[in-house]
Amino acid sequence: NLKGLSYLDSLYQSIIQKKSIQLTYQSFKAKEARTFPFHVWWLKEYKNRWFAVGVRSMKDSISTLALDRIIDLQVNDEVPYIENLRYSPELYYHHVIGATVSPTLRNSKVQIWVNRYHAPYVETKPLHHSQHVIERRHDGIIIELKVQHNFELEREILGFGEAMEVLQPERLRKTIQYRLEEAKKLYRNQE
Repeated sequence: NLKGLSYLDSLYQSIIQKKSIQLTYQSFKAKEARTFPFHVWWLKEYKNRWFAVGVRSMKDSISTLALDRIIDLQVNDEVPYIENLRYSPELYYHHVIGATVSPTLRNSKVQIWVNRYHAPYVETKPLHHSQHVIERRHDGIIIELKVQHNFELEREILGFGEAMEVLQPERLRKTIQYRLEEAKKLYRNQE
């Protein structure tokens, strides 16, 4: 019953039949919906949320559009389909957690301390395929990932709360620290 799943088959058929679509879409940040031609290259699922991945035109970079933000879509026979001849989904998502890829952001080594109670969970269900343990300590483990800093990485780390500490890179550490401090403000006793 997830919103937007009714478009899944139409999007899949547009890929198979190599047809462009006319899409009406409203992102969370947009004040109003926009309608534009879109060329779907593949579909991506992350944590039960589906995304259509493709381009608007030959000049555009790859866009990732959440199905639950689609208002309407129709096959667009007037605009020739732009085929994907350069990207494989496996390589495109190789250095990310989730569905958000930045074409300009390089991946980095992320080191995270995981407390001893959560270490077995993180070892048996890695955050990313690049994850490996670089140190075992009496209070937990230190893991390293090679990933882009994106929203989904932050959400994974924040989901572990006090059980994880980002050691590096400093930019990610400061981002997580800021977000935790802002969250803590919500739980302060009101005087």
